[in-house]
Formats: sequence, structure tokens, C-alpha cells
Amino acid sequence: MNAGDTTGRHLKRLRAEGVAVWLRGFHRPDTVGELARLVAAWDLSGLTWTVDDVLAADGCARPAALRGPEAGPVRAHRRLSTVAARAACDVLLPLYEASGGRMGLVSADLPPDAPDMSLGEQVRATWWAVDRPNLLLKVPGTARNLDLVGSLVADGIGVDISPVFSAARYEQVFAALCTGLEQARRAGRPLRRICTAVSLPIAPIDQLVDRRLRERGLDASRYPTGEAARAHARLVYHRHEQAMSGPRWQALAAHGAHLPHLVWTSLEPPDRPSYTDHLIAWGVVHALPRTTLPSLTHGSVLIGDALSGRHITARQDLEALYAFGLSYEVLAAELEDAWLAWRARLWHALWRGSEQVTDATEVAGTARDPA
Repeated sequence: MNAGDTTGRHLKRLRAEGVAVWLRGFHRPDTVGELARLVAAWDLSGLTWTVDDVLAADGCARPAALRGPEAGPVRAHRRLSTVAARAACDVLLPLYEASGGRMGLVSADLPPDAPDMSLGEQVRATWWAVDRPNLLLKVPGTARNLDLVGSLVADGIGVDISPVFSAARYEQVFAALCTGLEQARRAGRPLRRICTAVSLPIAPIDQLVDRRLRERGLDASRYPTGEAARAHARLVYHRHEQAMSGPRWQALAAHGAHLPHLVWTSLEPPDRPSYTDHLIAWGVVHALPRTTLPSLTHGSVLIGDALSGRHITARQDLEALYAFGLSYEVLAAELEDAWLAWRARLWHALWRGSEQVTDATEVAGTARDPA
């Protein structure tokens, strides 16, 4: 049995447990054929990418996207993203239609407030430019964006709230999504056409806990490795179950609303096995890079639902951090701030790189309006 057969069998077992798998980090519009092959070979049900995936992508497609009078780092990248998102959505559109909108989604990243447009303006402009119902556009899961989330959903726009680092923030995001869906319903929009997701990075939580313990000169072995992130996931899933069984969501579901996808991301810590076996529950999504899929089965032992009904011990595990001078809530806020700063740096690096590509293209005499 080759590695591909083993991976396929493992993915099938994950699906039997109710777990969907999305491909993470596919941005090149010139390789949609490869995306179609991967979707078919591994029965993937979605695609997600972020700015670091864009920077890691091969640059051969950029000059073509940078041609024309709109060239300039911000507009050029916006143009490239639109082309890539539409192409990826077209690959997954048959799956989206066959599943009634539950699968076949494409989640694309957008810059923070760009020099010429706010985040809300960019989301709306990109949504109408791509013009595909299976598109999700990422909105940072910060407190200041909660009203924006509600207004976008009210307009029928698919969003992926990414990232979310705490169970408390997840509750706030879920409430904002419900508010948007309620407004959409009052406006007469069909709720079954509105898709949403919430993305939750896992590995950064353990990495930050381990780093803070080392900074305090404490033995990290006193706090079990990997327990903070797993406890966080269990607590989030408990809040998710509570929210979807509550009367507010039940009323929306009765009118055709799709439950937000709960997407676990950053599942590949550099110094320990993947978290995938410990984040299994019905209806969750694992977002995995292509490089991880062939080795997914290494040391893997699927143990069934690892999240439901484990919130009490999860809360105890997180409260145990206080004994080490750490707070789950404070760490979550620190991760959010650090992520926002990191993301802004990457986008500015991308814009500078696009500007360099534009200059080089013009010097070489290859910049021309596309036919």
C-alpha cells in the first residue's frame, strides 16, 4: 500500500467521524488543475489560505495579474486574489451545489485596512468581484470587528472569522453571526445561501504557554505538554454545542440557516505530533497543508469523539495555568495582538514585493494589457 492509499484511508476514517478536511495554502491561479486533482484524490471539502500562504506561493503568476493600468502593489494584489479566488471557487462549486452549500467552500484572506479601502469595503468589493456563492472572506475575529461581521452576514456575504483564540471570543462571534442572519432573514434573504466559518489556531496556544513557562524558569513538564491547546478546543466546542442547541440558533436553523463551520487551523506544531487525533467531533473541520496530508497517518490513532462532554476537565486544565502565573484569557489577548501585528507586517511585505515585481515587469517590457 503506497502513501497515497494510506492517506486516503485515514481521511475516509476522519470523515466517518464527522470531520471534514480542507486544504490550506493554495493560491496560484495557474494550478487549478492540481487543485481539482487533489480535491478528487483526497475527497477534500474546502480550501483556505492566508497571507503567509500567498507569500510562500510561487510568484510566476504575478506578472500576468499585475498588467494593465491598475498596476500598483495594493490594487495588483487585489486583482490577483480575485482571479485566484474565482478559479478555486469554480473547482469546488459542483461540491458546493451537490451538498446544498455545506461543502465546497473557499476561504480567502484580505489585507487589513488598505490605504484606499477599509476592511468592510474590501470584503464587499471582493465578494461582488468574485461573484461565487461558495466564497468566504476572512475577517479578523477581534472585538472591533463584531459589528462588521453582523453587517456583512446581513448582506448575504460569506465570512470566515479568523483567527479566534478564546472560547469567550467564540461566543461573541457566534452571537454576531446570529445577529447578521436574523437581519438577513428580516430582509428576505434565503439563509441557506449564507455560509460562515470560524477559524481557531491550535498550535500557537501551546507554543506561547511553553515559552512563558521557560521565561519564568519553570519546568514545562509540570504542565502536561499539549494540554492547554486541547483544553481550549474542548471548551470552544462546548460553547459551540451550547450555542447551536439554544433557542436563538434553533429559530434560525428552522429557516434554513447553516451552522458556522468550526475550523481547526495550525494543527502541525514543529516539536510534537499533529493535533488531528485530539480534535475529532461531529461537524468540525481540519485545515491541513498539502505537505502534511501524506504524513497524516504517522503515529495516528483515531479515538473517536475527543471533544464532546469534556469541558469540565478542560476548564480545570486551563485554570491550572494560574498556578504558574499564567491566564488563558490574557494569553488569548496576547496572541490576538501579536497576530494582528504579524499579519500587518506580512501584508506590507507582500505589497513591497508586488511593487518590485511590477517595476521589474515594466523594465523588461513585458507589461501589457491582457487580451
